[in-house]
Amino acid sequence: MKKIFFLLFFIPFVCFAQKPSWVTDMVRNNDYPKEQYLTSFVSNVGAESPAFINALKASAKSELIEGIIISVQSTKYLAKSEIKGVVSEEYTAVSLSFADATINGLHTEYYYDKSAHTGYCFAYADKNKIKDYYKTNISFIIQKIEMTIENAKQFEDDGNKGRARKTYESATPFFDELNVDQFLLIAIEGNENESAQMQKTLALKAEIIQSVSWLQTAIAIYVQAKEKNFEQTVHLLEPKIKAELSKYGCSFVPTRENADWMLVINAQTRKGSVVEGIYFSYLDATISLVEKKSGKEIYNNNFTDIKGGGLDYDKAGRKAYDSGLKKIADEIIINIEK
Repeated sequence: MKKIFFLLFFIPFVCFAQKPSWVTDMVRNNDYPKEQYLTSFVSNVGAESPAFINALKASAKSELIEGIIISVQSTKYLAKSEIKGVVSEEYTAVSLSFADATINGLHTEYYYDKSAHTGYCFAYADKNKIKDYYKTNISFIIQKIEMTIENAKQFEDDGNKGRARKTYESATPFFDELNVDQFLLIAIEGNENESAQMQKTLALKAEIIQSVSWLQTAIAIYVQAKEKNFEQTVHLLEPKIKAELSKYGCSFVPTRENADWMLVINAQTRKGSVVEGIYFSYLDATISLVEKKSGKEIYNNNFTDIKGGGLDYDKAGRKAYDSGLKKIADEIIINIEK
C-alpha cells in the first residue's frame, strides 16, 4: 500500500492596510469640495505611536481652525442702539482665539504608511451641518437674552430697580458663547444675513450696558435721619452712609416725592463704663427702608451695643457711630439690590 505524503508549505502573508482615497490630492479635493467642506491635510514622517497619532490629529485640527480665525480677525461691526432716548454707535472688532474655536462636527481620518514611515491625517467638517448647528444655537441664545431683558424691564416697570439691574447683568455671560458662534458662522457663510444678526447681538449688548448704567444712576433715595450723641443732635451716620451708597450708583433727593426709596435712620448713643481712663459708649440704631412706589417697608433692623472707646463719652460715642457705619451701609445696599 502506497503512502501519500502531503507536504504543506506555509508562506507568510503580510496584510497592509489599503491606502485611503483621501490621501491623494485630486481625489480628496473632488470628494470634499471647498464649497461644501472645511478641510485640512497634514503628514509627518516618524515611528507610529499614540503620541505621534495624537500630535498629527491635533495639527490637522489646528490648521483647519486657524484658517477660520484668520478670516474673521480684521472684521468690524457698527452697533447702533437707542436706550432711554439716547442713541449711541460703537464699532466692535472681532476677537477670536484658538481656544474659543470649537468646530461642531469636525472629523479626522488617520492613515499610516508603514513602508514610507509616514503618517497622514485629514480633518474635515460639512459646512451645511456646521451652519445648521450654529444657527440653531444662536437663535436659542438670543431668545434667552431677549427673555432676560423682558424680565428686567418688568422689574423696572414695577419700580424694583435693584432687581432689574441684577437681571440685566445676568445676561452678560450669554454673549461670550454667542459671539464665538456668530464669528465662526460668519467665517463659514460670510453673508449679509449673519452680519445683520451680529448687529442685533451688539444692539442687545449695548441695550443691557446702557440700561444697567441708567439704573445705577437712577436709584434715588430720600433720607430721613434723627441722630443723637447723648443729648446732642449730630449728623454722623447720614453723610457717611450717603457716601457709601454713592459708590453703588445711588443718588439722593431732597424730597420723598422724587425718591425710589425712603431711608429712615434713628440713632442714639448711651454711656458705658470707664476702664483705666478709657470711656466706652454704645450706639443703638434703627434702620428702615421703604420702597416708595409700593409703600412697603422691605427692611427694618435694630443695631444694638455697637461699641466705641475714647478719652471721654462724647468721643467714645462718635467712635461708636464710626464703628456701625460699614455694617449698616452694607445691609442697606443688599436690600436695595434684592
